[in-house]
This record gives sequence, structure tokens and C-alpha cells, in this order.
Amino acid sequence: MQTSFIITIVASMAVFGMGCSTSDETRPQMYEELVGGTDSKETSSAAMGACPQTSYLFPNIEQTTNYIRVTTPIPDLDEFTVCGLFKRFTNGYDFWVSYATMPGTSNNHNEYGIADSSDYIEISMNGYYLSESLKLTANTEYHICVTNFASDGRSNVYINGDMAVVVTTRSGTIDGAGSFIIGQDQDKIGGGFQSHQSFQGTLRNFMLWRRALEEEEIEEMYQNRCVCPQDYLFTLERENIEIFGGATAVWPAEC
Repeated sequence: MQTSFIITIVASMAVFGMGCSTSDETRPQMYEELVGGTDSKETSSAAMGACPQTSYLFPNIEQTTNYIRVTTPIPDLDEFTVCGLFKRFTNGYDFWVSYATMPGTSNNHNEYGIADSSDYIEISMNGYYLSESLKLTANTEYHICVTNFASDGRSNVYINGDMAVVVTTRSGTIDGAGSFIIGQDQDKIGGGFQSHQSFQGTLRNFMLWRRALEEEEIEEMYQNRCVCPQDYLFTLERENIEIFGGATAVWPAEC
């Protein structure tokens, strides 16, 4: 009688997991069942987390002295995304991004770039420029993301979380080890600036990722500037840049 009772208790503990440790193989399956399974986009998306807050002012009109140089080494880029909050003060021809490589490489000073005017946005990739109609009003801040696919020369431009325009330039890997400049257009690596192409305005939370961000990630960043995918290559935090001329870091709003 006593032996039968003990056997019954042990059997019950085995069925209900009482007093028994769960194996490492079992834990992930149990967790997935509790939260509704794994994310199917796990391989292409990164966890969203606290986003470094950066903010810069480019105050002067038509000059060649105000700019930011990124010091983070740039690798070869087959697929990448740049995002930031841009506000320009004039309706001129402003260069936000200019990436140039060393003389003798494929496309030299026009390896990659983003510029805009009051009527269009211009993307350069692998030495080829193309403009697409896009109205951006002066003194208005826009959240802009550009996902770039070097395999077919395509750039998808997102404005305030929504897909706005597709710009198709020239295919080919973007060479690494170049000069990444914010606020001027390089006509030679690290220089050759022209005053009428300088950026006048503010730039917040500029970042680059080595992949094309998902539309959902871009929308979430637009809705909440305090979060972003954590697998970025660089931000414009002070340890990653050099500031020249009248370009000035301003204290960003806290999250």
C-alpha cells in the first residue's frame, strides 16, 4: 500500500514537471509557445533599442568650410540604409551626403551622394546621378531614410515613414575606405567643395546601416525618434566624427 502510494506521487511529478528541471532543449520551445512563436523577419531585422541622440547646425549660406567628416571606417557596401531628420533653411541645391573614394578606384568622388532642391531629390551611386521629383519645403523638418541596393542601383526614398520615390542609378558595389562627408559635395576625396552645393540647416540622428531596413523599422523610427535598429554601422556621436568650420553640435532633446 505504501509502495503503491509513492509510485503514484512520483508519476504525477513526472507528468506535471513538479520538482524536475526543464532541459535546455525544451526551454526555447516553451518560450515560443508562450509569446506566440518566433519573428519570421528575425534574419533581416534587428532589435529596436535606445537610439543615440545627435543634433547639428549648419548655419551659413554658400560656404565651403562647414561640414562633418565621419571617422568610422567604411567597408564595401552592397546594401545599406541612411536615415536622419533633415531641415534645410533655403530652397537652394543642398548636399547632405557625399562619399568619395581614392583616385584610381571605380568612381572616385561620386561613389555615393544625396542632394536636394525645392523640387527634387538627387541620388548618386557609382558615379551616376539621377534626380526624381520630390517637394521638400524649406524650414520644415523631414524624417528621411534612403535604402540602397548596389546590385541594381536602386535607392528607395522614405519621407516621414512612407515610401516616396524610387531612384535608379548604376549598379555595382560601393567601394570602402573612402571619405564620408556631411554638408558638402566632394569633387575630390576630402575636398573640392563648391559653395552653392553646401547644406544650410539642421541634421538630427543621422545613421548608417549595412543593410536595407524594413519598412516597419523605418515607420517605427519616424513615430519614435528615441528608438532605432541596433545593428547600425555608425551614428554622428562625437567619437565617430570631426567637425569643421561653423558646423556646430547642439544639445538634442532628451528621450
